[in-house]
Amino acid sequence: MLLSAAIAGGCGPQGETPQASYDEIDARMEKYAVTPMRTDLSEYSQQEQLLLKELLVAADFADEIFWRQTSHIALPLRARIRQAYTEDDPIRRFYMMQAGPYDRLDHNEPFIEGVPPREPGGAFYPKDLTQDEFEGWIAEHPEDRTAFLSPYTLIRRQGDRLVAVPYHEAYKDLVEPLAAALRRAADLAENESFARYLRAKADGVLTDEYFDADTAWIEMSGNEFDITIGPFEVYEDELMGMKAAYEASVEIVDPVESAKLEVYKGLLGELEANLPYDERYKPDGFGLTAAFTIVRDIYRGGDLRVGYQPVAANLPNDPRVQNEVGAKRTFWKNFFEARVDQVILPIGRELVVEDQVDDVTPQGFFDMVLLHELAHGMGPRYAETPDGRVPVNRALTTHYSWIEEAKATVAGLESLAHLVEAGVTDPSLLSQYYTSYLGSIFRTVRFGTGEAHGLAALVELNYFLENGGITYDGMSGRYAVDHERLPEVISELAEILLTVEATGDFAGARMLKETYGQRTGALEAALGRVEDIPVDPTPVYENEW
Repeated sequence: MLLSAAIAGGCGPQGETPQASYDEIDARMEKYAVTPMRTDLSEYSQQEQLLLKELLVAADFADEIFWRQTSHIALPLRARIRQAYTEDDPIRRFYMMQAGPYDRLDHNEPFIEGVPPREPGGAFYPKDLTQDEFEGWIAEHPEDRTAFLSPYTLIRRQGDRLVAVPYHEAYKDLVEPLAAALRRAADLAENESFARYLRAKADGVLTDEYFDADTAWIEMSGNEFDITIGPFEVYEDELMGMKAAYEASVEIVDPVESAKLEVYKGLLGELEANLPYDERYKPDGFGLTAAFTIVRDIYRGGDLRVGYQPVAANLPNDPRVQNEVGAKRTFWKNFFEARVDQVILPIGRELVVEDQVDDVTPQGFFDMVLLHELAHGMGPRYAETPDGRVPVNRALTTHYSWIEEAKATVAGLESLAHLVEAGVTDPSLLSQYYTSYLGSIFRTVRFGTGEAHGLAALVELNYFLENGGITYDGMSGRYAVDHERLPEVISELAEILLTVEATGDFAGARMLKETYGQRTGALEAALGRVEDIPVDPTPVYENEW
């Protein structure tokens, strides 16, 4: 009720219908390719269908937690939107797509009239909290440091004090039924490793202790179904870059395609050793468990379903898990296929020089995405700073998300070249890797500099243009890969980004953003030529039982 009252000054008196322009909503929707994702589940047994339905119940609770995290006004305004508009009304549909009144592919621009700007820290922090106040409180109250820096706490005001509230306490009414649904699914699971993971994850959401659940998730084998669920990514937290948002994906595993990626398990140490940065910063422990799974999802919720939607993920992000256990790479094949067909290939045909455009291929893009996700698990996990050794995200705070995305892309490209040189990959594919990357980069910069992937892609593109790895032809308005120069420039930028992470160089990250994070007139003109191509698919799941 208090939150509902709080938005009254921002979008009309309490009870007044939230307003938006239908023409504006239609224009914003043109950025999305609404894509039906149909899955026939009737072939599964009754027990398996019941299991999947319990996973969907759990995923819905995760999505509801995300609504509470994304902004202070998202939920109370949602209630008014639902009351005022029918389910198929464009305003309501777009509001539900964005999980709030801010267009995520337009720098979080409000689309509901009278709505205040989105708080940088979402609902993870008090609306008026600044980064200086947060850091100042920790400096004056070192006993609060661990709790405040946890990715699984909210920061709240209690009188004249700041306090940290664990997620499992703040969202108790949601995590308890979420955990119960996971346990019911575990009781239905025939695969013991999957059941073990589900029970461990249920324990995790009730305690915010995820080490056992993450370990069980990475070590699963022979499972036909999977679920990515819990607080993982920190993109929603633009104030401090450390609070993890809830997400969920319910998935059908493709065992044949997944098995094809097993070859990469034995290459992680070699790829890490090849990365171009100082040996003293390189982590120990490669050769740890690495799980690769290709899936088709039947549901997305929370942080996975709004704005930019990933085709792959490298999780968990906890540096302790990555150091002691390893990581899991998930690839959503259905979403990957939709992005390639509806966005990547059409943009490539328009903006890549004609004699290279045939090298923009699904295989080239898939391998690039694969090595991007592998590279998320490579490089520094902790930064060596004047204040000691801390996780990289804590050292880089607001610059972490985009630096990490750029690092993963550039280190992934560096690794692709190494695989070709080592004879692991067909040399004829190298031109496809580089040109598919070029074709995909224009899709990503369209997300804008307010989104981590968009800013990372812009910095990469401008750096490569300045240093000759990519060229621009003003007469045709098309871009090309300089295949002789690009490998060298990739190594240069990889070393810069990896060193920024290894040393926690906040000033260096800021300088990269200021130097390379601006759109040029040529780029604006190029993007204008592809404005009729959707920015990204948005899936509509249709499950047939």
